[in-house]
Amino acid sequence: MRSRIPVILLSCGSFNPTTNMHMRLFELARDHLHQTGRYQVIEGIMSPVSDKYGKKGLVSARHRVAMARLALETSDWIRVDPWESEQDTWTETVKVLRHHYEEALRAFQSQEFMRNKYPTGSSTADSLSCQQPAF
Repeated sequence: MRSRIPVILLSCGSFNPTTNMHMRLFELARDHLHQTGRYQVIEGIMSPVSDKYGKKGLVSARHRVAMARLALETSDWIRVDPWESEQDTWTETVKVLRHHYEEALRAFQSQEFMRNKYPTGSSTADSLSCQQPAF
């Protein structure tokens, strides 16, 4: 059996507020990628923008991150990452992608990610740890 390419889904946005459709997009993307038989979605990351984005009516990043966390309480694979929201300036999407890619590489290299996501599936962890994650 051919091993699947590990994928991390990343969604950047204001999440002002987080809606059911934001979460549904993750589910639809994961379902589609899994149906191809080529990819294994291992994580979803929601990345709210910084307060410096300047969008009119933007609720503070602290509150948007908290709302997103509440919305995702029942998800075992999607999480909120506050890194982008904590930046002093608006951050270009490519820089956010680079940050999360580097974090994923570090986690994969240390095997920490696989221990946290697949505590009992060592064969799955072994097959995924030899590949770099795709965003």
